[in-house]
Amino acid sequence: MIVLAIDTTLSSCSAALLDVAEDRVLAAEQLLLDKGHAEAIAPMVQRCLAAAGVGSSAITRIAVTTGPGTFTGLRIGLSLAHGMGVGLGCEVVGIDTLTATAAPLLEETETLLVAHQAGATGKFYAARYEAGTLAGPLLFDGPEAVLALAGRDQPVLIGTGADAILAMAPEAFARSAGHDLPVAAQFIRFAAALPAPDGFPQPVYLREPDAKPQAAFAPETIRLALPGDIPALARLHQICFADGWSEASLRETLSSPGALALVAERDGSIRAFIILRAVADEAEILTLCTAPHWRRRALGGKLLQAAKELLRTQSIALFHLEVADDNAAARALYAAHGFAETGRRKGYYTRSNAPACDAVLMACKP
Repeated sequence: MIVLAIDTTLSSCSAALLDVAEDRVLAAEQLLLDKGHAEAIAPMVQRCLAAAGVGSSAITRIAVTTGPGTFTGLRIGLSLAHGMGVGLGCEVVGIDTLTATAAPLLEETETLLVAHQAGATGKFYAARYEAGTLAGPLLFDGPEAVLALAGRDQPVLIGTGADAILAMAPEAFARSAGHDLPVAAQFIRFAAALPAPDGFPQPVYLREPDAKPQAAFAPETIRLALPGDIPALARLHQICFADGWSEASLRETLSSPGALALVAERDGSIRAFIILRAVADEAEILTLCTAPHWRRRALGGKLLQAAKELLRTQSIALFHLEVADDNAAARALYAAHGFAETGRRKGYYTRSNAPACDAVLMACKP
């Protein structure tokens, strides 16, 4: 069993690979950074795989921090984990940021308090752990409430807000340095031992997010694709295109770094989907299709809006695609959502019973 762990929730970005059978971390990286997580995490995962000498298909579980943390950061990690989970057909487990930070000290520390600063709010995310177990709910509150968690047993204090809390009551805590951020290599064993998940992990918000996804992300309409959706996606793609993709092709596409799929559901069934791939500060649409009898119902537009909102959280500067010149409906849809023609590939699409057709290149800013 090979486990991949990733974290993008706070002021660092990290990834690690664990061989559970040998109880050995095969590769790990961490970068301290306040922004640029979207550009850093996928190449970091690729480097870890290369250093470990294993392919992505060997991964059987992905662990990802779910927050609390920066809205943009946690969505980046979740999006990558979801996309890889779908593509590889492996399970994805979530671990909250406070527990991920506490993980390396849980077995050796009787009482532990994690306190992370919540941006410029003057408040903290905090949690107390006793005998390796979370004691009470996660907290989002002012310093007085965090101090109240200390009790009388002088817990070990860690986290990005630990020094600020310690300055208010130095006698109330035993400070432990070097464990103030969640680090994939330090929480990967804890995550490997978590129970099998029931569905994909969702973000943990203890306060209103800094940015709000549009209504297109409402779970009853638009959601990230799941591994079990791939057969339905393949059937739909084959209905919409003469050279529609197989299940194997879809899995391979979605297993590549930066790739993910969004689906539009109506009446409990997938009626449309879009597959994206982000590399550095650019993203492209690999495919977008809607069931024939569900066209002209705005599903394609909702998927595009959802995709653009997601890409904005990842600091994508350019969103591009290519479409057949004779696909007037698709070109009109893209134009309505801000895409403009940037070039052509002459005779790119060959047809068995029709002349070759140009590929129209289009792009926009998310």
